[in-house]
Amino acid sequence: MFTLAAAGIQSGQVLGSLGASGAALAATVFLVLGVKGKHKIKLDADQAAIVGLIAGTLYATAASVWSTPGSIAKGMAAAVQSGIGGNVGMGAIALVIVLVIYGMKLKPRTAALFGIAAASIFAAAGGLWGIVSTFLASGLNQVLGVA
Repeated sequence: MFTLAAAGIQSGQVLGSLGASGAALAATVFLVLGVKGKHKIKLDADQAAIVGLIAGTLYATAASVWSTPGSIAKGMAAAVQSGIGGNVGMGAIALVIVLVIYGMKLKPRTAALFGIAAASIFAAAGGLWGIVSTFLASGLNQVLGVA
């Protein structure tokens, strides 16, 4: 392991001081520009889903107004759980989200929305999904210093 002291790069601040809300804002701008794809940033559906997952994780970290998409996704998941009947767990909803993203031909905008929803659903589902969520949040914290 080595330390970059030369240009004043502090541990966990590769891009300088972002803050959780600033990182969420930057991810959202990147996502919006990418799904429009009219200029230099162009995202296909798979890329948009991954960036959406990252943005959703940053929303959860930032909290405040940024937590609204996660609250909406959890509310929709609860409606699915109660509407289908039987025992539909959050793990099943997480799996369905992944199947829809990779099994259907989605527009980048739709895939991005599924990715954003996946961030909060993965965290709530636990199990392997929770590990993915925790790993992603920890990695973003290490790279961006947004905790």
